[in-house]
Amino acid sequence: MLARAGGVSVIGASATPEAAFPLLARVCPDAVIVAGIGDDPAQDLGHLLAAFPDLPVIRADLNADSVQVITSQRVSARPSDLLAAIAALPKRS
Repeated sequence: MLARAGGVSVIGASATPEAAFPLLARVCPDAVIVAGIGDDPAQDLGHLLAAFPDLPVIRADLNADSVQVITSQRVSARPSDLLAAIAALPKRS
């Protein structure tokens, strides 16, 4: 489906997020799509998010009617800037 979609380039596939590390480091994609992981994406994707903190991860379940976008971004802040960092977080719905 994605390979046939206009404006989307599929650069590869792997059995696990860790197996994709060499390709992700070499190609630097705009996002990565992960399907078929467990119920806890933070635990299942922790290594991927730590290795590529600026890479958006789209968790897709083809049996559900939604997708989840997961990002891990580091924010430079001094301890005194903690409240400003908290205020800058996206609003939760």
